[in-house]
Amino acid sequence: MAIELSRYCIPFTPFRGRLEEAAVCLVTTAAVHLRTDPPFEVDGDKSYRVIPGSATGADLAYADAHYDHACVDADINCVFPLDRLQSLAREGRIRAVSDRHFSMGYSQELRALRAETIPTIAGEVDRVRPDAVLLTGG
Repeated sequence: MAIELSRYCIPFTPFRGRLEEAAVCLVTTAAVHLRTDPPFEVDGDKSYRVIPGSATGADLAYADAHYDHACVDADINCVFPLDRLQSLAREGRIRAVSDRHFSMGYSQELRALRAETIPTIAGEVDRVRPDAVLLTGG
């Protein structure tokens, strides 16, 4: 039985604060992970990885075969702009970078993602308590 995702509302709350006062968290589906972590299974993986806010682009890799990697090969910040957020924090354009960020990879197990992985990541983000969340796709 196919799952109809279009009938589900996307929970979106516009950010109305001042970025200069906001801590920002990244969440991605681009299969980004620390080089020291196990990579995502490219044929399907419902798990997620936690990336510390102190990591840099040089600490990161990706494990995905489902999107064009040309720009990511040149600069991983194209899909996971952690270095850019850190620069914005140093410049005072955002208050801070969250101490944890989250990444998941490719999976066609949509029911399991919706029932397990996504609520778990949402709970993790809630515990981080960011003022804004930047979502990126892969």
